[in-house]
Amino acid sequence: MDISLTVDTYFEFFLTLSAWVIHNELWDLLTHTGVFALPFLFNIASLFLKVREEGDDEGNKGRLLATRIENSIYLSLLVIIFTCLPVFKVSYSTLQLNTERMKECGVSVYKPQDTTIAGISSELSGKNAVLPIWWAFTYSLGKGITHGAIAAIPCKPDLRQIRFEVQNTQITNPVLRREVQDFVEQCFIPARAKVKRQQIELDEVQSRDVDWIGSNLFLNTPGFYDIYRSKLPRAHWAYDPNRDSGLPNTGNGGFPSCREWWADSSVGLKSRVLEQVNPDTLTKIQKLWKSDGDYTDLVVRRLVSPQNILVSSGRVYGGYGSSSQFWSSPDLLDNVPGFVTFGAGALGATAGGALLAPAFDTIKQALPMVQGLILLAVVIGIPLVTIFSGYSVKAIVTLTFVQFSFFFLSFWWELARWIDTWMLETLYNSDTHSKFNFAGIMNDADDGILKLVVATMFLVLPTLWFLMLGWAGLKAGQGLSNIIGDGVKSAQNATQKTTDKVVK
Repeated sequence: MDISLTVDTYFEFFLTLSAWVIHNELWDLLTHTGVFALPFLFNIASLFLKVREEGDDEGNKGRLLATRIENSIYLSLLVIIFTCLPVFKVSYSTLQLNTERMKECGVSVYKPQDTTIAGISSELSGKNAVLPIWWAFTYSLGKGITHGAIAAIPCKPDLRQIRFEVQNTQITNPVLRREVQDFVEQCFIPARAKVKRQQIELDEVQSRDVDWIGSNLFLNTPGFYDIYRSKLPRAHWAYDPNRDSGLPNTGNGGFPSCREWWADSSVGLKSRVLEQVNPDTLTKIQKLWKSDGDYTDLVVRRLVSPQNILVSSGRVYGGYGSSSQFWSSPDLLDNVPGFVTFGAGALGATAGGALLAPAFDTIKQALPMVQGLILLAVVIGIPLVTIFSGYSVKAIVTLTFVQFSFFFLSFWWELARWIDTWMLETLYNSDTHSKFNFAGIMNDADDGILKLVVATMFLVLPTLWFLMLGWAGLKAGQGLSNIIGDGVKSAQNATQKTTDKVVK
């Protein structure tokens, strides 16, 4: 008889089948060796000694012993039938990835048949996974309650993950990085110098706009990117005698204007930088974008920012925006303090991001894996715990609550992720922040406290959950509160040591 089970992650997808195959093998081993019968003998001996110690007032020791042994055997047999004997067959064809939440929130994921899981056999050592009646029931019930609770949380995208993906995208092509430097030196710095030289009045929005190389003001205002041009031939543009009159035709390309160099829809610098970003990330941002501006400017601005270039390959260009006067001043020594200040600020912000972001992402990525491994251990340990407890109903109930408590961790982590997204929306989607800083993508340090609070929440909420189980009388809850924290401590410590070395 087949049964359909639901899993939440691909990691759990594999571990669930593996755990039950090992569980079945372990139960077969205990059955063939006769170990499963030892609890019957121990229970009979224990009842015999207990009755023997009682008084002789009523003279019915034999009948009392027979009744107790009969009850013990019946109860043990029921425990074996419901919790030990395999009944429901499980395979990769009956394991289903939970997609209800994904459909509800409009998130698409790879289907199992589109991944390497499709090629994994449903057998281990020629054995299939088969679940006993009770554990099949508790698995379905526990997952159903957990998924129902998650469905009660309003649907929100994971802004933190989107932000992390953008902030950690690097320009991996060294030629493209060099071209960004050329654009800064040949287009952006002269345009910024012209604004300063002519003392052009700028409002707050315009001032922020001219702080990056893809400034709309420089692109669309006559006298800036339309009159400046590349000083070197660019292979993506053919030599144009009309446009490039007076410049040598070396056969290596033409000399596009800065506007064309940046904004050409097919070979422009912006479009080629944008190709460095995962298309799925761009799709996510596009769905969330609620502004008249171009959402791609947000992503490109982050990729060509000094802090990102600094991480990509060291300092490609020493600074621009408010610090670009360092490059345009005739006396470089006059601007050394500003350069040092900018460099220290960029390094400090990058160091802060390096310390917080990887550790935070490590926690988010590690916790579901720790959950899957713990559930694996629980499933494998069920037959041994059942026999060692003497087929105790109390032990079965305790294991049931332990299993459900770990299933329900998915709800607490989804709640923590939702709160994090809500706080990011509240912080960055107000009048105080315009869309140039969507979800704080341009920030590296100003939300460090928020990161720590949310990262802690991924551990605190499960801990409170286990404590509540303990307060409710479940003894297992008292020992479970430290498991999750200990499970990710090694990964977090490793990340901390690595980032400390990088910063040093």
